[in-house]
Amino acid sequence: MTNVTPELDQKLKHALKGICQEAGLVADEAELIKYTNNAVFRLPSQGVVVRFGAGDLASQRANHVANIAAWLAANDAPAARLAPGPTQPVLFENYSATIWQLLEAGNPSWTGADLAQPILGWHKLTPLPGLKHWDPFSSARSRLALADGLPADDHAWLTAQWLDIEAEYRAILPELQVGLLHGDAYIGNLLKEPTGRFVLCDFDGTSIGPIAYDLVVAAVSALRFGAEQDYEALAATYGLDVTTLSSWPVLRRIRELVLVTSVITDLRNRPEIAKIHAHRLSTLRSGANELWHRYK
Repeated sequence: MTNVTPELDQKLKHALKGICQEAGLVADEAELIKYTNNAVFRLPSQGVVVRFGAGDLASQRANHVANIAAWLAANDAPAARLAPGPTQPVLFENYSATIWQLLEAGNPSWTGADLAQPILGWHKLTPLPGLKHWDPFSSARSRLALADGLPADDHAWLTAQWLDIEAEYRAILPELQVGLLHGDAYIGNLLKEPTGRFVLCDFDGTSIGPIAYDLVVAAVSALRFGAEQDYEALAATYGLDVTTLSSWPVLRRIRELVLVTSVITDLRNRPEIAKIHAHRLSTLRSGANELWHRYK
């Protein structure tokens, strides 16, 4: 379970209760299973997962995610499904929530080969007309503007790094193969339907973008979290080793910057995550290829 301060725990539970009331659900026996950009609660008795965030950025993302989820379902894509019932996203105070069918998650026996199955399915789809283009740079700027608990020197360094890597990305963009991009395709976002089909969840980053980035996520996990076997299995099943591409250094750097920018809006209320984040950022700044710890 994710650890948060008592004050934040009270705030999240208040939000969850209000969201559930709006959606006709009961918040009893809810379990906080993840909190990075969004809070994610499992409600076993209701057979759903509730995912929510606060503020304008969360509202924009929730609308985007709900629209993408409906389109993916209409195309029978290997993707998580919204729970039937309430109109989504569900709004309460300044919170925006999406509610999902509860599926099997977090099986330690799952491998990169299992992850490759839905990624291949996604990359075969023609993107939804009007879908936004991949833009981790704007998201980074938004988070930097809302950073809480990030030292000023680290803030300045991250700001400069994002400016530099955006320029490098724009320069290579004409060479990249673009298509339907999940944007955060790692085993932590892998679910399994009762039929046995593997599907992806978390559509915040879903867009039209360089499809190689969906493999970069696992390749960076191999380097930073020691998940070499998972990446090897993914590359073999998908049929591409992304680390051999000329775009690899730029896409790798973007992924590493994403991993040290995603939680900066609320470091003050999450001391354990702040400690992990500080190690990630210090090693990235120094250029050390040290293993990182996952956020809990």
